[in-house]
Amino acid sequence: MKTYMAGAVLAVLLGFSSLAQAGQLLSPPLPTRTRETNVTTRGTCRIFNTGTRAQSVKVAVISNNDNVLDIDSCNTAPLGAGHSCIVTAHLPDDSYAACKLTGDVATMRGTFELSEEPGFETFVAVDLQ
Repeated sequence: MKTYMAGAVLAVLLGFSSLAQAGQLLSPPLPTRTRETNVTTRGTCRIFNTGTRAQSVKVAVISNNDNVLDIDSCNTAPLGAGHSCIVTAHLPDDSYAACKLTGDVATMRGTFELSEEPGFETFVAVDLQ
């Protein structure tokens, strides 16, 4: 009976430890500006895999209003060790936007940047937490 209980406890602990690395990283929500004529705000998630193996991740630029996805190099294939990817979207006026990374986040790092067209000048950037 003791052997059975010890085995059951070990199995449960191993099950929890395999789930421990899965999770998500988020940036704080950043306000988008009221745009001037011919100025577009872009949100860009930059993700880097610091690990030693490829990882499947899901990356999204999210906002409280609709945004238009522009570039997505993260969600098409596993992100190789030492490689990076980006997801970029055109953001709405007077809104809030953030970056969301879901998957095995233990070896992932990320930054969310807001920039303006033309020129793509970044005016704010934050790390994912």
